[in-house]
Amino acid sequence: MMKSILLFFIGFIFYHNADSQITKGNWMIGGAASFRSSDYERVPGFLSKQTLIQLSGEVGYFIIDKLALGLKPGYDRTDTYNPHNIVNTYSLGPFARYYFLPIDKYVNIFSELSYQHGIQKTNQTSFGNNSNNFSGVGGLAVFFNSSVALEFTLGYSVYLYNYNSGRVKSVIAGIGFHFHLEKDK
Repeated sequence: MMKSILLFFIGFIFYHNADSQITKGNWMIGGAASFRSSDYERVPGFLSKQTLIQLSGEVGYFIIDKLALGLKPGYDRTDTYNPHNIVNTYSLGPFARYYFLPIDKYVNIFSELSYQHGIQKTNQTSFGNNSNNFSGVGGLAVFFNSSVALEFTLGYSVYLYNYNSGRVKSVIAGIGFHFHLEKDK
């Protein structure tokens, strides 16, 4: 009996139509939380480990079916080890997201490229550092209805710091919600 229910659920998700709002002229608003485990290379030969938690939002517009462009504000909190330091980063930048499967599916696969410029404050220094973050993620969007999607992402990110020429390479895992707003008819 349990196998039958599980097979029905899987079949329902992958073969049922959602009529989602990933079409030209619609808006997408949402947010996500992600976790990153990183290697921080400040100068050649100096390597440090970091743990980073990021909260980000997105506001996008579908310029064509399945392709959204928009802005992505973000907040990062980074804990570095050797030496211990807490860094808070506030960032903003553009993103582009593309959905690969037909627009009427409950489950869709997407990829997203983004750039964010950040301003940092640390607990050890009296000055701020600027950063540039380049990210690429892939993900799975599960639409509960035509407007709300739960999303799971996995990707890669590179932070470049202006002050000390540092570089942070990260693997990203995240989860979030997006709301797809239908255009007026």
